[in-house]
This record gives sequence, structure tokens and C-alpha cells, in this order.
Amino acid sequence: MVTIMIMQRMSVAMEYGVILKWLKKEGDRVRKGEPVVEVFGEKSEFELEAPADGVLLKILCDVDDEIPISEPIAVIGEEGEEVPDVRPRKLSAGVPAAATPGVTAGTTAPAATSAIPGGAPQTTPQPTSSRLPGGRIRASPRARMRARELGVDLSQVVGTGPGGRIVERDVVASSQTVAPVQARVRSVEPLSPLRRTIARRMTQSWQHPHITMITEIDMTEVVAFREEINRDSDVRVSFNDIVIKAVADTLERFPRFNATLVGNELHLLDDINIGVAMATDDGLIVPVVRTANRKTITEIARETKDLGRRARAGTLRPEELTGSTFTVSNLGPFRVDLFIPVVNPPETAILALGQIKERPVVVGGSIEVRPVMMASCAVDHRVLDGAPVGQFLAALKDYLENPYFMSV
Repeated sequence: MVTIMIMQRMSVAMEYGVILKWLKKEGDRVRKGEPVVEVFGEKSEFELEAPADGVLLKILCDVDDEIPISEPIAVIGEEGEEVPDVRPRKLSAGVPAAATPGVTAGTTAPAATSAIPGGAPQTTPQPTSSRLPGGRIRASPRARMRARELGVDLSQVVGTGPGGRIVERDVVASSQTVAPVQARVRSVEPLSPLRRTIARRMTQSWQHPHITMITEIDMTEVVAFREEINRDSDVRVSFNDIVIKAVADTLERFPRFNATLVGNELHLLDDINIGVAMATDDGLIVPVVRTANRKTITEIARETKDLGRRARAGTLRPEELTGSTFTVSNLGPFRVDLFIPVVNPPETAILALGQIKERPVVVGGSIEVRPVMMASCAVDHRVLDGAPVGQFLAALKDYLENPYFMSV
């Protein structure tokens, strides 16, 4: 009996998989549960297993193909069985040029027409060759005179007059056309599967309206708080770990920031799972600290250290990269002061952090130099407006400027 092997969904957000490597070749015998192909999906790699015992009769996809979920990728059966005519829909397959209705390959498209109300269709002249035998150019006297005035080379003009003759309007049009200057291409680098995923997700996000609010946070107390924790802890706590805890506690008070929009319904989520944006050599990935609101700062620190180490090694599991309900992106280590983030769908909000930097601030009527951090919160404007974003940032600011209320 023939079994069709399909592209499986390995996470809720996964919409397609990229074929990385076939572990078996056509004609090989496979056993149910045996790895058959390596796939990249939703920022992680995994192996798809054979759904049945048998022979790998047909491989339907090539390496680097992007295959949507549930599309067939291979056929398994017994040797000699007939292979059904199934073909996957490939997102990465070449898209043919748009064809003109009623025109087949090898034929010439008719002249375009446009209808005029109450009149007969008007035919738009189609350019033909303006050169005569012997290389002479067919052009009207007025066109030649106009070409001399405008400094136009008639050999570079396409004629639209009778029989391809160059007329005055062609010369004028040519003089107004500036040929684009093409930069020389040093090399061509195909996007990696991870970069393709990022490109799709960011395009999906940017189709929705965003608003961004910005605040300045005095980090004086956080600096002292962190030094105190690290004196007594066996794990080194980063500023980002403290922010993650503060964000998780703030989200308990603002559930609409910990939600996802499904159709015309806003689903408020019970778990607070913080996605922590991390830069790798291949691109940005977002491992998840689950139920961060129920963890201490040191527990969060241990988890982020482990996730970061395995992110750099490329050994994170698919489930560790999915299920975030709110994302924190910190570019402070790269000496960035402020940036505007893009919401990570299907979330409704994201927090962006800049570097902690000493700046002059007014304290009790006098100027002091204090460590300050800029924070910006971007939200899906379909769900949230400016006022609640301002309230959210004010509450987060209170937590970070009074960190001793948070559990260590």
C-alpha cells in the first residue's frame, strides 16, 4: 500500500519547511519512525520520520525547496508499486512570466487596444524596427531636426510611426528618459532558510499598522540591584534578565499586551512567555523563557544563559523557539541608543532596549549624571492605542526604577 509522506507542522507558527538534506535516496528501504529528511522550519532544524515501513519510491522535492505544510514530499510503498501522480506546491519554485491572455509561446501579442466610450477601440502603436537595409535610420524630418536640438542619438530611439518610422514624439520621449546606472555586482548570496523565514515574518508583521512609544528609564537602582545579586548568586545576572522579569510582572497588569488577534477576536493568553531576541551568525532568533512571571531573576538568568549558548551552537529544539507571547529585543550590547522594533507575529507588542549610558538628568531640581536607558514599545495598532502603551511603559519604568519589589 502506498503512503504519501507530507511536510509536517512542527510548531504552531510554522507555515512551510525548507528541504535541507535527504537522508535516504530513492529505492532505499525505510522503517516507520526512521529519519528520512532534514527540514528547516520556523527558525530551527529537525528531521521528518517515515510514516510507514516500505521503500522510498519517489522523492518529490529538491534540496532548498520551500514546501507548505501538508504538501506531499515523498512516496513510500512496496517495490514495484505504482507511484501516484502527486506533486507538491513549492513556494520557492520559479514563477513564470505573466502570459498575455490568448497568446501562446512562440506567437506575437497583438497591439494593445483601449476603449473610448461611444467610439471604436483605439490601437496603441507597437514599436517595430526603425532601420532600413544598409543601416540607414527611418525618421521624419521633424524628428531629425528635434534630435539635433536635444542631442538625441536616433540609433537609440524606438520608432512608433508608420512602419516603425521615428517621429518627433519618439525623440522627445527618448530625451526625457534617463537610463538607470547599474552598480556592478560583486557576488550573489542566496538567502539562508533562516533569513527567508525572517523576511516572511517581518513582511507579514509590517502589513499591519504599528505605533511606537518611547520612554527614558533611570537605571541607577537597577545597577546597584544587579551588583548586589551577583555578589550572592552562583549565576551572573545581566541587565536583560532583570528587564525580562520586570516586563513579565508588568504584563500581569496589562493582559492586552500578552494577547494575540485571531480574526475579530482578541485572545488574552494565560501564560506569559517572553521571547528573547538573540543575534546569531545566521540571523535573529527568538528563544522563549516560559512562564517568566512565575520565575525569579536568577532562574531567568540560568535559562537565558543556556538558551544563548545553544542558540550560538545551533542546537535549540523547535519548541524552544515557539510560543512566545511578548518579545524583548536588546541592542544595548551593540552600543545602540534607541531603535524602533517590528512586532513579532502573532504577538501584539514588543519592547526594544538601548544601551545604558551616563547622561545628565534633573533630580530634585539639580542636574546629576546617571545611568539611563531608552526603551521603545511597538504595538499592533489594531489592538492597542497610544494611551495604554504609555501606561504600560510607565508601569515598567516604575518596576525598573524600584527593582527591589521584584523577586530575586
